[in-house]
Amino acid sequence: MPGADSEKNRKIKDLSKNTVVFTIGSFGARIISFLLVPLYTYVLSTSEYGTIDIVTTTVQLLIPVLTLNVQDAVLRFALDNDYRKEDVIRISLRINSISACILGIVLIIGTFVQAIPLTSNYLVFLYISYVAGAINNSLTMYLKAKNKVVNLTVWGLINTLLTCVFNLVLLLIVKLGVNGYMISYASGTIIANIGMVVTAGIITDIKASKPNPVLKRAMLAYSIPLVLNSVAWWINNASDRYILTYFSGTSVNGIYSVSYKIPSILAIVQTIFYNAWSVSAITEYDKDDSDGFMGNVYSAYSSMSFVGCSAIMLFNILIAKILYSKDFFQAWVFVPILLLGTVFNGLGHFHGAIFSARKLTKEISYTTLLGALINTVLNFIMIPHIGALGAAIATMIGYLVVWIIRTIHLKKIIRMRVKWSKQIICIAILTVQCVVATFINNPLYQIPYVAVLCFLSWDVILRTGNKLLSIIRK
Repeated sequence: MPGADSEKNRKIKDLSKNTVVFTIGSFGARIISFLLVPLYTYVLSTSEYGTIDIVTTTVQLLIPVLTLNVQDAVLRFALDNDYRKEDVIRISLRINSISACILGIVLIIGTFVQAIPLTSNYLVFLYISYVAGAINNSLTMYLKAKNKVVNLTVWGLINTLLTCVFNLVLLLIVKLGVNGYMISYASGTIIANIGMVVTAGIITDIKASKPNPVLKRAMLAYSIPLVLNSVAWWINNASDRYILTYFSGTSVNGIYSVSYKIPSILAIVQTIFYNAWSVSAITEYDKDDSDGFMGNVYSAYSSMSFVGCSAIMLFNILIAKILYSKDFFQAWVFVPILLLGTVFNGLGHFHGAIFSARKLTKEISYTTLLGALINTVLNFIMIPHIGALGAAIATMIGYLVVWIIRTIHLKKIIRMRVKWSKQIICIAILTVQCVVATFINNPLYQIPYVAVLCFLSWDVILRTGNKLLSIIRK
């Protein structure tokens, strides 16, 4: 069927184009951020790093809760031809403004009654990071919907470059310590936000927008159920830091927090792909997957995740020696389990994009909440006995539960062509490698598992790569 093949090629080409653009901006930006880890572990103490991690983690929770997760509604409704894009961004920014006022009042009252155990510099950083982050989320989704991904990626790269320069100056030359880190982190995002507003025509769009109560109700009906989902994801991602800090202190949390930097290598690739996939999942949704597009994309994505995880696990100790200074080096032992969790997290997000395309936000929240509850219970059970290793195991299991439940539910809403038996075999092999990598301090023992995973996944990766190259060349 030439027509079907042509349509499938168009879908792949659109996804490929967006992925390439996001890669150009995001990969360079993420790599620069990744390379700053040795600087942080050299300049900051484990306690300082643990405290700043708690602050940034808190911001990640506050943004979806106080903004009612409106950024997800921005992407979904700005892509809907029944509504004006200008009205969507107007509603989003108004909600962001109201939430910023609420947080400001809460922080002032909390400081006055001494209910917040943070010094003034950390509180100021928390508030500025919240405002800048909430606005950045909405602008990012809006530019995606307007297909201005080049503008988006350019400012993402500028953000990271500025953060890098500020860090080098303020940490190494001015020697401001943790305050220099906070200033650098916030400044890059603020400048990027201003740049996006000025260069992407957002000011013109806001001026052309009109109040739309019907759209506002529709957006909130879509986004509010996702608040629970975001909180649940936050619990899976970050609640272990609080529980670990409570039982073991900020120094242990600082070591555990930095262990996430190596799994972030895999997360970078997943995020780049997800940025492109979140658009394709909405615009190209087909419940019968008649041309096999969605099944093929999932198979390629999962195969690359398995192989990528296995390869990073193999070189984990070597990477840790390069990245981690002083007491931070012991963080390597938590990496294999967190890497496995990153794989399940990415697969779960892939399914979540399909649920979002169907506006099944309650189902998304339900699955994430169940994983979060299991994660939290396991954290309280394991952390008092095995410390940070227990936190890593709990996080991994929480992601695994979400992926399993979403996979089961996915079969009810789409006939995606995937060899699930092969998926299970790959996950089993990866799990065994994870155990070996955690308890045997010799990477050579992992080589057989890496080889088998490459063998099982190589046909999918090679076929997908050749397909993408042939389409791009045309």
